[in-house]
Amino acid sequence: MRPATVLLIVLGACALASAEQKADAIFLKRQLQVLNLLRHLNQPLIDPELLVFKNSFSPLNNLNKFKDPTAVKNFLKLVTEGKLLERDAIFSLFDARQRAQMVTLFEVLYGATDYDTFLKAAAWARDRTNPRQFLYAFSVALLHREDCRGVILPPAYEITPHMFLTTDVVRKAYQAKMMRTPTVIPMKFTGSVNNPEQRVAYFGEDIGMNSHHSHWHMDFPFWWKQEYTVDKDRKGELFFYMHHQMVARFDAERLSNDLPAVEPLEWDQQITEGFAPAATYENGQEFPMRPDNMKFCDLPSLSVRDMKIVEGRIRDAIASSFVKTADSRLLSINNTAGINLLGEIIESSANSVNPVYYGQLHNDGHVMLSKVTDPLQRYGVPPGVMEHFETATRDPAFFRLHKHVDNLFKLHKDLLLPYDVSELDFPGVKIEAVKVVGSCKASTPNQLITYFDESHIDLNNIVENVGQEQPVDIKAVVSRLNHEPFKYVITVNSKKPVRGIVRIFLAPKLNWFGQRVPLDVARWGFIELDRFPVRLASGDNIVSRNSVDSIITVPEPRSFSNLVSDVEKAIRGEQVFSYDKYYRHCGFPRRLLLPKGKPEGMVYQLYVVVTDYDKDIVEPGIQPEDVENLSSLGYCGVMGGKIPDGRPMGFPFDRRIVSPEQFLTPNMEVVDITIKNVKQKPAE
Repeated sequence: MRPATVLLIVLGACALASAEQKADAIFLKRQLQVLNLLRHLNQPLIDPELLVFKNSFSPLNNLNKFKDPTAVKNFLKLVTEGKLLERDAIFSLFDARQRAQMVTLFEVLYGATDYDTFLKAAAWARDRTNPRQFLYAFSVALLHREDCRGVILPPAYEITPHMFLTTDVVRKAYQAKMMRTPTVIPMKFTGSVNNPEQRVAYFGEDIGMNSHHSHWHMDFPFWWKQEYTVDKDRKGELFFYMHHQMVARFDAERLSNDLPAVEPLEWDQQITEGFAPAATYENGQEFPMRPDNMKFCDLPSLSVRDMKIVEGRIRDAIASSFVKTADSRLLSINNTAGINLLGEIIESSANSVNPVYYGQLHNDGHVMLSKVTDPLQRYGVPPGVMEHFETATRDPAFFRLHKHVDNLFKLHKDLLLPYDVSELDFPGVKIEAVKVVGSCKASTPNQLITYFDESHIDLNNIVENVGQEQPVDIKAVVSRLNHEPFKYVITVNSKKPVRGIVRIFLAPKLNWFGQRVPLDVARWGFIELDRFPVRLASGDNIVSRNSVDSIITVPEPRSFSNLVSDVEKAIRGEQVFSYDKYYRHCGFPRRLLLPKGKPEGMVYQLYVVVTDYDKDIVEPGIQPEDVENLSSLGYCGVMGGKIPDGRPMGFPFDRRIVSPEQFLTPNMEVVDITIKNVKQKPAE
């Protein structure tokens, strides 16, 4: 007798919706206070309530309301002695002195014992601190406080627009403000048709991806101390995997535009590609341009030789499968957890087992690139784009640096034993068929459509607000990659009722030369599209999953002005404002889930794997519904908890594949799909 077919709709969106709740008066008040605090950061506070806090609150008289009174005293000393970074200076997180000041302020805000004290301390500190230094400390504190769960920060590119926009857009915005003329200003990508790298500028300069990269480093700061109590589960591995996936995506975009895969930087070779950011800091200084074919130079406190020595020690650790701790112990990295230790060393984070010996290869690489045009500060050139997480991905050298770092991780992964069949197979489970179906009318099975559309950026924060005058509606419009929504339809046969995890990856079928890529080579460029739990009944199951539910991506954020309007209307009782306590600012933009493809269509291979949920999950009590409530889990992990999937990130394609025939077990399936880029959004 044929087993009954069971239709399983994996309701990711519905599960996430269940985490939303109606905001009460307390939440609405807090949300509006945060928005008002972040308006016009370069101007003094004008909100009446916050002004009262700024002028009346005394941290010194409220030491009992802070977990760390010493941090409060230290910050007050910096303020009273005039040692804080000047308000019109350029804040760099990679500058040790400036970072130490920021961390002190963070410890004050994070250590406030209740929300009211947190807000009053923030209002008191705001106008006494460098704006971007304050913004970073405040944002990290808010993201990690329990009493701020669900509070939404405005889009990063609308809080500090100068860090995301080109100089010509800023100039036109000021002109529109002076003329009090509502304006929409088009913004172009940097470079020209004479530079091949300009073909992929839409990816590196995408404001959503810039924002994701910035927020990832707020959720997982390299300076985070263990005594802050919020657990950063597998932070080193997340550092590896998130940046690894960014490089894989960049390579896929390059292939979509007839460019070869990005080459890694080398410390003793020329940086072939120059970069002209065409952007200006808020204080009027221009981001420096880097000409073609520059070489790394020694900095006053860091030499090229230092970089080679540190990298040599990391390579020795990988080759020997052991890292040396600060107290001379040896820790094995020849295991699943080794990648986490290695990630913490290479970044380097405060969790590095030996930061003096292994240095901070990644962080110093950013600084070396940032200062390459004026290494001795002979001309007082300001920091380059590589010295800020908001701007770093705009420079093609970002991906070259991370390809270099990624190759170190690959050396480690290639030394681990390949997975054997018992680790790959899911006995009794077989994938019978896989297809993808687009939502537009003209869609054909296994063909997906990408296109470019426009996004508007609210520029009200870019120009000063004088007195009580009404703001002028000024927006920038940028072109951005998008794709039609689609769904996966996967037919799975199971011998018995089981729980599984579906893992979906994408990779170009052909390389730049038009050659078929062997699986063991292709696997390192696999792009993870989704990973989700599923309940399988006995017999045939049809699993359907919408692309909008991907654990890799987040939806477009609400604009600053829309957030303010929605909250104010909810306070007046005119509408409901819902919030999600699991809301994450970190996550790849939903519209960037797919690479661009080509106008004539570009063939990719979709790999689908179903693994055993009960073997993969880290704690037996975690239910599939709990996993579904965790947004942007793929690149951004879990805030203050364990990542539920115990498998290595990228499993099962993170290790060498000796024999594709033995590797591809019945619980895996591969299908060809085509991604076609069209000139305009298709009709739905």
